[in-house]
Amino acid sequence: MRYVIFCDDYCLYDSQLNELQVENPSLKQELNAVSELSFVIHPNHPYYNNISKLSSIIKMYRDDNLLFKGRVITSKIGFHNEKNIVCEGVLAFLLDTVIRPFDFPNDKQFEDLDYDNDNVIEYFLNWVLKCHNEQAKDFQKIKLGTVTVTDQNNYLARSSIEFLSAWEVIKSRLLDTHGGYLVIKEIDGENVLDYFEDFTDTGFDNENKLVCTQTIEFGENLIDLTQELDGSDIKTGIIPLGARLKDSDGNQTDEYLTIESLPDSTLSEGIVKTGDHILNVALAKSYGAIYEVIKWDDVTKPENLQSKAISYIADSIKFKNSITIKAVDLKLTNKQIGAFTLGQYIRCFSEPHGIDDLYLLQKLIINIKNPQNTTIELNKNSLSFTDKVLENKKNTDNIITRIDRVERGYINNGSITDIANETIENSSAFEQNSTAIMAQVAQLYTKITDFETYKSSISTQFSQTNDSFNYQFNTLTETINNLDADSATQFNNIIRYIRFVDGDIILGEINNNLMLKISNDKISFLQNGIEVAYMTDNKLYITDGEFLNSLQLGNFAFYPRSSGNLSFKKIK
Repeated sequence: MRYVIFCDDYCLYDSQLNELQVENPSLKQELNAVSELSFVIHPNHPYYNNISKLSSIIKMYRDDNLLFKGRVITSKIGFHNEKNIVCEGVLAFLLDTVIRPFDFPNDKQFEDLDYDNDNVIEYFLNWVLKCHNEQAKDFQKIKLGTVTVTDQNNYLARSSIEFLSAWEVIKSRLLDTHGGYLVIKEIDGENVLDYFEDFTDTGFDNENKLVCTQTIEFGENLIDLTQELDGSDIKTGIIPLGARLKDSDGNQTDEYLTIESLPDSTLSEGIVKTGDHILNVALAKSYGAIYEVIKWDDVTKPENLQSKAISYIADSIKFKNSITIKAVDLKLTNKQIGAFTLGQYIRCFSEPHGIDDLYLLQKLIINIKNPQNTTIELNKNSLSFTDKVLENKKNTDNIITRIDRVERGYINNGSITDIANETIENSSAFEQNSTAIMAQVAQLYTKITDFETYKSSISTQFSQTNDSFNYQFNTLTETINNLDADSATQFNNIIRYIRFVDGDIILGEINNNLMLKISNDKISFLQNGIEVAYMTDNKLYITDGEFLNSLQLGNFAFYPRSSGNLSFKKIK
């Protein structure tokens, strides 16, 4: 795998040429964000003086694939006259131009919009890029490519009285409301922007996903893993607001369209509409009524407003599950597999962490000279609690039952506000020094409520020195109850181990006086460090023996009688 960095027509870096080198080249990529390429170049480089801030175009390739295109944004000269270069990607060009105040689709400039034949999202984005290109130089211009993001009603109402950058308009008026992913590419030297609903064969959701041929597996290329399950943004209720209402003269008022005029009813299992709001009753019972006001300025009918609110609340009751991974890109050693690429789905498998699923590669930091330090961030929303109710009612009831065990809570406007925050933190650490190699995989699960804290930690650790090898299995459980100012803490720590010492295998448990030692010619049973029994040469040697039922010696055996006496008889 070959990496190359160009400044205009000059090659600054070639991973296969010693005379064209830079220090610490690193590429940071993130979906719907500006990419960043950084490196250090020294005065003895043949093209040291060819880099110009803002005007030089920097490109980075992996083999024949363009990974980065952008401009130099900062250039700092250090003590030894080395230049610390930072470059920003093409998306940053959208920060250079200004979109004047507008009212879409009411302004005259939008009169050619055809709702029957045009995708309103594509039309609006094309207009923003048109405004940008009218102000930009040739190298800053961006053409519109493929757009697969759509609006459910193919209607959009967007306006601004402020002077916003083209990027601010795209982010706040499209990305924040309709989601999707922006992808920059180069076609015939021109910048092209695609706007995909998902990374699939067609760009539409629910199609065949673009899956990387390389997987991430524990024990193979997985170096470190951190998993975060965040419930801070969960909302159990929503008050939806639509477009501003107009008076009899057609002038806008200070009031908004609501769903209050619609009949109160159960919209789906667990979702109830009452007055001007929608509430997830099951979750509200457990976590409290957590409301959010959401505006859809382009919605003019209460029925459409209610539909959008139902879809929104389904996403608002999902835990955000993000995984940050350090993994070695095996493309370096196997040309038959694909390299990690932003926007691809990657199968991640790690049995100790309970992970086996496809995750979207959302963030990628490529350490070009030290690929083992490459960091990728994979994200996947967990199932909403509504989905879990439909798919597994029993499990949900168990969750609710556990939370409802608390018999009293804080009262806020008549609602229980016993809000549970759950965090799963998975870690994998690797440490090496001159005397030992240590690797540890651990999982920490924490649940915090106003009343109870429970912590469980399970880990496996192994270490190697010049004369021994040790596996250690730890289980630590800590329960802290704090009710009515009375605190109780209980600990249960179990540490089991397998050791390899001088060719012997030793099995035991810390704080347990029994231990098993397996040697090449003998199996020994030790108590308090003293050998009390052993097996060797088809014989068992033991200091004292007690048989609970019978004892057989060849064809003869001792058997207890019902009378309490002992019989010795031939059995074969």
